[in-house]
Amino acid sequence: MSQREPIKLLLTKKETASLFAVSERTIDRWLLERILPADAKVDIGGSLRFYTAVLLNHIDGSTTRHDGGEA
Repeated sequence: MSQREPIKLLLTKKETASLFAVSERTIDRWLLERILPADAKVDIGGSLRFYTAVLLNHIDGSTTRHDGGEA
């Protein structure tokens, strides 16, 4: 039985891009276009990080809303 790696509280931009299976440039664009929730990002000493829980909730909410109904 394999052990799971604990879920990180904060993700880097690279890890966030990997979570969404997109490029880091797409994450930049999504931030500019406000596609990602504003409360997902935090600046720590000039380094951008993303709250894992907020991103996962955003993904979950995005997949359940499709044409006004559940996916």
